[in-house]
Amino acid sequence: MRNLIPFLVFVLMVMIFSACVNNKEEVLYPNVSNSCDTTNITFKAKVAPIFSANCLSCHGNDAAAANGGGVRLQDYVDVKSHIDRIYGSISHQTGYIPMPKNMTNTIDKCQIKIVQIWIQKGALNN
Repeated sequence: MRNLIPFLVFVLMVMIFSACVNNKEEVLYPNVSNSCDTTNITFKAKVAPIFSANCLSCHGNDAAAANGGGVRLQDYVDVKSHIDRIYGSISHQTGYIPMPKNMTNTIDKCQIKIVQIWIQKGALNN
């Protein structure tokens, strides 16, 4: 019996301390922002950087455009000339060649939304 009491105290202490957890709220619930800033969409400030980051490796200069199906997206004039296919391709809609090529995922959904809004507002060179 003498050995049983210290053992039971030990087990009880282990149970008590293992149940106490010091969780920090910022670790458990990080500040995840689901916001997508769709205000003040201009070609220069918001749309062109999307094409630079996601498209120009294949659709940049003339040599890359040759490898990118002859489609160049280097500047506003290039993008505007392919505007009828861009949104369908980047959002992987049926009937369009999904872009970026050889990717199962689309580009960032916020970026797709920005391009969509820009197109809906007339695809201006601003």
